Amino acid sequence: QVPIGEGNEPLLSPIEPSDPRGELIREAAVIIWDEAPMAHNAVLSCVEETCRRVMRNDLPFGGKVIVLLGDFRQTCPVIRYGTRRQVV
Repeated sequence: QVPIGEGNEPLLSPIEPSDPRGELIREAAVIIWDEAPMAHNAVLSCVEETCRRVMRNDLPFGGKVIVLLGDFRQTCPVIRYGTRRQVV
């Protein structure tokens, strides 16, 4: 569970390496995240930073395998300077 902050401040998770939840993250072989396209970028960044801190590793997500699931067809493609026809 990631706490949501106000405004544009970065989210910080209270999970520490010595915390039982930190131990659970360390022991996990894979982290599965459903409905990833609906998550705010700040939440994804918070989880990434938390995994690095808990794993004591500077690799992305602390070296953990992350599987992002969801219906990616529901998200709109970004087409810079695209015409209406290209976007729709």
